[in-house]
Amino acid sequence: MNKYFDNQDKPETDEPKRTRYGQTVFDMVKGIDIEFGKKKKVEDRTMTRKRNRDKMEEPPIAPVPFEKQSCFFKYLSYWKELDMPHAIDCMHLKKNVFESTIGVLLDIKTKTKDGLKSWMDLVNQDIRSKIHLTPATQSGKVDLSGASYNLTRDEKRAMCQWLRGVKVTTGFSSNIKSLVSMKDSNDFHVMLMVFLPIVIRAIGPEYVKMVITCMSYFFNYIT
Repeated sequence: MNKYFDNQDKPETDEPKRTRYGQTVFDMVKGIDIEFGKKKKVEDRTMTRKRNRDKMEEPPIAPVPFEKQSCFFKYLSYWKELDMPHAIDCMHLKKNVFESTIGVLLDIKTKTKDGLKSWMDLVNQDIRSKIHLTPATQSGKVDLSGASYNLTRDEKRAMCQWLRGVKVTTGFSSNIKSLVSMKDSNDFHVMLMVFLPIVIRAIGPEYVKMVITCMSYFFNYIT
């Protein structure tokens, strides 16, 4: 499979060592003091210039990538000891994953990440020579040939027709028939975990179907 990526063998490593960054982050933000609310304007310009001069004379301090201290450090003493303090919002994660996946399959320019820069990476890494960019025409435009995972016009039509004809039980999801118009939907989790693995079975190469199906099973497992 290396020829499909960067032509380099990946070293086999053991299970990564768990690292806790809570204490490190707490040490960085524990001295931050923020006054909430609107700041009052200083009328005395002389005092303002004096304060600016005093700030310039102070020794430089190492930059901290945080502007305030989380309230959880204040009210939860164990917060800095957790391996994963914040939980991931799986609903919005599935929405973003589904948008990117369907954008690549349907070749939606506003959704897909498969743009000109991605194709140039194939040329720079000298991989997938069969789908390298063709020379630019006189108009300056570059011909981006469709990739193997981009659906054809007939496959797109078959996919939309299947989704338009699917029927679900009451309360399972919204009426999918009314959403098959290439517009956004609030039922991304249903589309990603239920309908996409089914509709993808009849189209595309085998490895594309395998990757999408495994991804859908993964989201089913963690949710």
